[in-house]
Amino acid sequence: MNKNVAVLRCLVFALVALGATGCAKLLTEPPRPLYRLTAPANFPAATRHVAAQLTIGVPYAPVAIDTTRIAISRSPVSLDYLADGDWTDRASALVQTELVEAFENSRAFAAVGPDSLDLRADFVIQGDLRHFEAAYDSASATPVVWIALAVKLVKVPEHTILAETLISAREPAAANATPDIVLAFDKAMAGVARQVVDWTLANTPLPARRR
Repeated sequence: MNKNVAVLRCLVFALVALGATGCAKLLTEPPRPLYRLTAPANFPAATRHVAAQLTIGVPYAPVAIDTTRIAISRSPVSLDYLADGDWTDRASALVQTELVEAFENSRAFAAVGPDSLDLRADFVIQGDLRHFEAAYDSASATPVVWIALAVKLVKVPEHTILAETLISAREPAAANATPDIVLAFDKAMAGVARQVVDWTLANTPLPARRR
């Protein structure tokens, strides 16, 4: 056998072996942890009840935060992402799910659901997710989660905006670690959800539902 051919074959076999090793490493790489948010469950017994159906739209969100990555900010003009965890869904979808579950738990409306369902809704909540990140500053080594949601209460079928407001919450993380940052997101979003429920009920022009 030609010496050059033999050397070439050895190189090919070595490259194939290295490629197989790399593929095996990729296949055995542990998946990044996934995190979700939990909706508030306990609402006052005196919460107002109305005989209306409500749907919740997916809020608009900038591409930078409308992702499964967990956004962090180290300056007012920059965004980055945590390297060791992801959300179970895009941020806008997480917020929609949280709001639907919060309204369901409040039992404030006769029926509640996402706007993707074919409900004959009386009102629609539409939103604009302005902030959904954990912000660092030079004064602290741990971030503060900042969630800000602009909401509109829309009357159907007239598509009339009855009220609009900006609801926000900030929650400091207990430590500079992904699980603690996620817990701060959970508390902040629960606070936003409660505020949205209360604000919606205060601006819904319907009589109380008969019990």
